[in-house]
Amino acid sequence: MKLGILITDSAFGGMVIPILRAAVGRGDEVSVFLMDDGCFMAQDAEFVKAVAGRIKVNMCDLNRGQRNLELPDAIQAGSQYDNISMVRWCDRLLVF
Repeated sequence: MKLGILITDSAFGGMVIPILRAAVGRGDEVSVFLMDDGCFMAQDAEFVKAVAGRIKVNMCDLNRGQRNLELPDAIQAGSQYDNISMVRWCDRLLVF
């Protein structure tokens, strides 16, 4: 299965990280898009560790700049084009 996850608020990190680990453990393809306050997930060491090298993660570069955040190596700068591309690519979409 192709799983897309849109994260709009870092408050959901406690729910998202176990889902990411379970999906990867099942062999699912996973893609994540961070936007709005979900960009703060890039500062969560547990999240970055969970996705590094296993999951494609894009962050809205506009929202990142508005929050003065650095871009970790595990996360790529993106745009809303990347968001909609993920939505079209995935079989299932979770929005947090």
